[in-house]
Amino acid sequence: MSGTAESIARAYAERWLWRAVAPAAVPLFAGLTLLLIPLAVIAAPETRTAAASSACSIGGTGATVAGIELDAVQMGHAQTIVNVAVAQGLEPYAATVALATAYQESRIRMLANDGSSSELTAEQAAVTATSLQYAHDGLGSDHDSVNTFQQRWIAGWGTVTQLMDPVYAAAAFYDRLADVPNWRTIPLTQAAQAVQISAAGGAYARWEPLGRELTGMLWPAAQGTAANPAGAASGVCPDLPVAAGTWIRPSAGSVTSGYGLRWRTLHAGVDIAGPRDSPVYAAAGGTVITAACTSAYCDRDGGLGLAGYGNLVELDHGGGVTTRYGHLSAYTVTAGQHVSAGTLVGFQGSTGNSTGVHLHFEVRQDGAAIDPVPWLADRGVDLSAPNPG
Repeated sequence: MSGTAESIARAYAERWLWRAVAPAAVPLFAGLTLLLIPLAVIAAPETRTAAASSACSIGGTGATVAGIELDAVQMGHAQTIVNVAVAQGLEPYAATVALATAYQESRIRMLANDGSSSELTAEQAAVTATSLQYAHDGLGSDHDSVNTFQQRWIAGWGTVTQLMDPVYAAAAFYDRLADVPNWRTIPLTQAAQAVQISAAGGAYARWEPLGRELTGMLWPAAQGTAANPAGAASGVCPDLPVAAGTWIRPSAGSVTSGYGLRWRTLHAGVDIAGPRDSPVYAAAGGTVITAACTSAYCDRDGGLGLAGYGNLVELDHGGGVTTRYGHLSAYTVTAGQHVSAGTLVGFQGSTGNSTGVHLHFEVRQDGAAIDPVPWLADRGVDLSAPNPG
């Protein structure tokens, strides 16, 4: 990819990869969102709180496109693929080809690879298995293929690290598509096959209706992203209706890491891991102190080599009590804003010093971190209880 094309793609497409669907697309999802989000009202502080919902996300809710049901994760990846096409100045047909290809190859999911293919040497298998270190939606095992397009590092598509970046994967696909003679006029399946060189090259044609409908649905949002790449995401998920004075569970998922020492350093909160872009809610009413990127970059997943919380929201609840919501893929509030318990504040991600999608949740008293589990337990919220993700 040329330096100019890469800078454009990074500046516009990579920013807020999982940001909410633009206003032009929101009406398509609003009805379904309201049907899916659990709206159980909590009557009193001592009543067990409602579980945070992961039925909607920053990428929009699931939708039926060309007769095919796509969930929020698939829609988020589809939006990224379309965003990159717009950022590179391509026409909608390029996105249609890419989406049809991604559905054939991975069902539009970011797949890692455990290196178990018998076609790989031990060294190749070990390199391929490093894909497991990056955020992914499932596993594949076809040679050394990874990501939504099942691109192969051995075949020169890029390093495993690069290929596990959804923006890089889409940009790499478009770069090779642009090199296909007459790609704009030849049948979709021929254009896709020229890029992929697949053993089942004729299969891409089947998904052309899906690609066309998805492109039409997501193109306006992509144009909006390119025109205004900076800033926080808008919320697609509605807030949870919660009684004043109540504390609630901030997000769906399981606690995967508790409070305490980790590698000789204090892990100052708990990690709650749910699906990528699961909604994150204010655990109690308060005022937003911080809503910002606190790492060197937050427009894509981070890693152990990156310092900071990534996208962080911090709330002041009064009485010296604050809460922090870290590693968000995006946030939906602004500093100085007053929020109620159950207000949507962002979405689970893996920005900053993080190796997987989760919410890092902290409770602090007069600036000192305290264990959120007993704190919430004293307020009727059991974080260890099973919770849908």
